[in-house]
Amino acid sequence: MKKLFATLFLVAVTLCQAEAKLDLSVFSFKGFEGKGPLEFNAPEDLLILPDGQIIVADQRNNRLQILTPEGDFVRAIPQLIASDPIRADGKKQNSAKSLLPPRSDSGGTILEANDKFLAEVQRFFPRPTGLALDNNGRLYVTLSESDLIAILDIQTGKVTGTLGRSGRGQGELFGPQDIDISHDGRIAVAEARNKRVQILSESGKCLKELLYQEETKKGGLNAVPPRGVLWLNNGHLVVSYPTFNQVVCWEPVSGAIVWRYGSSKGSDKGMLNNPSYICRSLEGNLLISDSLNNRIAEITTDGKFFEHHGRRGSAPGRLLMPRGIALNKDETLIISEQGNSRVHFFQPGQVTLTLREAKQMALQDNWVEAMNRIERVLNLQPNNEQAHDLMINALYFFGNKAFNERDYYKAEEFYRRVLKYNPDDANIPQKLDAIFWAANQGLIASVVFGIIAVIAGLIIVWIIKFLLTRFIFTQAQE
Repeated sequence: MKKLFATLFLVAVTLCQAEAKLDLSVFSFKGFEGKGPLEFNAPEDLLILPDGQIIVADQRNNRLQILTPEGDFVRAIPQLIASDPIRADGKKQNSAKSLLPPRSDSGGTILEANDKFLAEVQRFFPRPTGLALDNNGRLYVTLSESDLIAILDIQTGKVTGTLGRSGRGQGELFGPQDIDISHDGRIAVAEARNKRVQILSESGKCLKELLYQEETKKGGLNAVPPRGVLWLNNGHLVVSYPTFNQVVCWEPVSGAIVWRYGSSKGSDKGMLNNPSYICRSLEGNLLISDSLNNRIAEITTDGKFFEHHGRRGSAPGRLLMPRGIALNKDETLIISEQGNSRVHFFQPGQVTLTLREAKQMALQDNWVEAMNRIERVLNLQPNNEQAHDLMINALYFFGNKAFNERDYYKAEEFYRRVLKYNPDDANIPQKLDAIFWAANQGLIASVVFGIIAVIAGLIIVWIIKFLLTRFIFTQAQE
């Protein structure tokens, strides 16, 4: 019985986790518009490092800013000094636009042999947009102004190589946006001006081009520019198309479309307005920065609507043109806001944290402490479905325990409390019947034995009466 109940509980907890909604009830933000530390100008993508630090592509300031997990400034890449002639307002980007990597016979990666060129990339760093880490901990940054992918040593901040050069051919880039690297090293790059997603090898060789086309009014086909890219664990690639207000999942080897999300431009369920970057949630769903709807759209990995998060505004807890998005291991959702020039932190509230503790204690069979936390959650949110499910499991646990200890009064109390949270629970009548028979088995036995004794007595009386009648009848005949 105990093993069966434990199995049922694990299934219930798994279901609760799969259906859990992201909690954004506690929030704070860092930064505002400007050029100094922890000041931003049109921030784009952001990335969480393994140690929890946050990298923000501070696009129009032509730099990356590295923050602590709490959002405090650590350093910038490149680390410019006050006397440096490069200006963050973009007025001296002509030199950066003219950056042309030397030709490379090895496939496009420019290594330390070209120190002069790498120094120029390091110096200008024009319009960093998309961010990705490879398996070796190297940081890949798309530089949309000069059509390059810069490869950085994250510890030193030094540019150690680049991929690509400006152009429309395979392996060349034109307006690179987001970038993501698969577990097997394939590099997906969204190119806005080439209106394609290019999948590159580690050396920069083009492995595949993905073109998403819409039908024009004249019946022709027109390619749609992509922005965000994200590799899934199954090898599929999810791409956002902001001008077409859709997110598309590709099977990149064959180039087949697996699913689409976003029926048309709008704010209702199933609609998007200028979707940008994409990340995974802890429950396995996908989070999309729905930029012009000023919210985060959450969908399942098969392209079904799940939930919308956030509202438009500039006050704390509100969003204005969200772009880069990432979720850390503590379920803190970190969002770069282009409209508010800041980085927003959304953390789980007390209810979510207490529920998490209750689940862990329940899995350890520590139901006494788990029950205390479940009741605390229900006091704060009486209609919380996850707390209801956990409470039902707790009441079954204590009811079964009391029944096994023959404390039938307590067992009945626990089982009847289940009906408060699930009035249609089909198991409770069976449990109450079992309690009735177990609690009254002595009385029932006495009644049965009494009935049997009465019946036996009546039979004996009838036999005696029968024998006496026969005896008297026999004597009378003699």
